Amino acid sequence: MNRSLLLLLLLAGFFIGLTAFAPLGTALRMGGANKLGVSWASAEGTAFDGKLTSIESRGTKIGDANLHLMPGALLTGRLKYGVEWTGEDGRGNGEFSAGFGNRLSLTNYDVDLDLVHLEQAARWIQQSGGRLRVRGSHIRFKGNQCLDAKGTAQSDVLDRNRDILGPGWSEMRGELRCENGILIVPLESANSSGTQFRALLRFAPGGTGSFEARVSGPITRELMFALPIAGFTLDGRDYIYNYLPTPQGNPT
Repeated sequence: MNRSLLLLLLLAGFFIGLTAFAPLGTALRMGGANKLGVSWASAEGTAFDGKLTSIESRGTKIGDANLHLMPGALLTGRLKYGVEWTGEDGRGNGEFSAGFGNRLSLTNYDVDLDLVHLEQAARWIQQSGGRLRVRGSHIRFKGNQCLDAKGTAQSDVLDRNRDILGPGWSEMRGELRCENGILIVPLESANSSGTQFRALLRFAPGGTGSFEARVSGPITRELMFALPIAGFTLDGRDYIYNYLPTPQGNPT
């Protein structure tokens, strides 16, 4: 084996070993977590295997996370962890990595969100309950800009709101995408009468996000009565709902 290559491998092994046994909080700060606006109340364990409690991102409470270092990524200049997350908003798992140039990636992810606690959700969703499951191969950011996303979103919101929207709706689902630097989580469904329900959730790291929904097509008298009560307003022949973040939040 070439001596230079052997020396490089030895140095890489030494660096990986040194990093793995450093305190978890120290390793994450060295990896730029503070620059990304991420903080935590306490960090237990080492950089190789540990736990963060009461995580926040730019003032938004996230929850707790168990992290397991994936050391092979260090050879490419990235800090990569297998993550298991639990919080008031839900639970999930995946592989999170941070690299040069404020590049962030979430790969092989499976996240289950409780919409009762999601600020962007309409009040009628928060009252009835519902879940949003997002899973896929990757979501990539540079800073707060979404670069690429591949995954599927599914929700049981319509099933839980049959009293408002009526029965016969298809599964609510959509394919994730990036649009103008924002992560878009679309959800679509239709009922047997041809009425369509479309919703869009927009997210960016450190941002509060937004939510909009539109009901179009044949609108029954029952829907004409129920949708305004649920916070929808008439827009031509459609009914729409919008959540836009404000300092006081959106009361609808």
